[in-house]
Amino acid sequence: MSLVSFLRSCKAQLAKSVQQLHQITFVTGNQSSDMDSVVSAIAYSYFTHCQNTSEQIILPFVNIPEADLSLRRDIQYALSSIGIQSQDLIFADDLKSIPTDTKMQLVLVDHNKLEGENEAIMENKFHAQVVGIIDHHKDEGLYLNANPRILQTVGSCSTLVLTHLMDTIKKSSIDFSTGRFLVSAILLDTGNLKDAYKTKPEDVNVIMQLKKQVDGLSEDALKKENKTLHKQKRSTEGFSFTDILRKDYKEYVCGKFRAGISSVGGSLADLTAKFGKKEIENSTKKLRDDRQLDLMIIMNSYNDASKNTADRYPWLENRGCSFDRFGELC
Repeated sequence: MSLVSFLRSCKAQLAKSVQQLHQITFVTGNQSSDMDSVVSAIAYSYFTHCQNTSEQIILPFVNIPEADLSLRRDIQYALSSIGIQSQDLIFADDLKSIPTDTKMQLVLVDHNKLEGENEAIMENKFHAQVVGIIDHHKDEGLYLNANPRILQTVGSCSTLVLTHLMDTIKKSSIDFSTGRFLVSAILLDTGNLKDAYKTKPEDVNVIMQLKKQVDGLSEDALKKENKTLHKQKRSTEGFSFTDILRKDYKEYVCGKFRAGISSVGGSLADLTAKFGKKEIENSTKKLRDDRQLDLMIIMNSYNDASKNTADRYPWLENRGCSFDRFGELC
């Protein structure tokens, strides 16, 4: 079965798992659901299915509402390049249709600790058990009996997923569009292996193997795809500031304290020039109130050409606090 056919069958398999087996296993990326999370989840699900004849399939879960996929144009582009649309995938919205007595298991990729609203629902409503982890972030020391439990610093989590399943991948017939999709997160995260700080030998090895195995996946093709992916990832044309805040948003809860963090591209001065101070204030306050946050943090990241550096700084909004600090930064 091809990757496309497999993905198009997943929603039907979800219904079957719930209705007939009363159990389900999801592989899910982190709550920001960037390219690495999505590719890692899809690759793990597909190649595990390829090596396993069991009736029970580990289904890829996209850890955001379906409506938010349109804010991730790089992912939309990569999925459309293999013929997949949002309606083919399983999103956070689909949790509502799952009976509460369903036994749920989770494989975490691109994170190693349950986080965010959707995984809180999985844990609290379905008593989900973490049975596997593959991640390239700091080890939180949880779920020590998970199998696999792979945590290693590499450029992209998808590198670890593909390495873990490489024996199956080598035996698989992979067409050009599928091969290009599989390496998309590595290209983005390592700048086509040109980022000396992020790129590790494991990232290089996966790219080299797929170049060897997939017809047409040449250096020129990878260079072109890397350029396109980065262009799509930066694209915010037609976005409101609310969309900008939702594009890369994470939420953390510590006891009764709830904080939201939006990672935003562009300097505060540029954002103010584009959207206006009033829209930025109103959008930020609305997100804070809608999510019932005690603290809203916006992390700006941008390249300063004069310094040839990337600058990052936070600005904050909490309940009962004005935007005086915002005014100082503009």
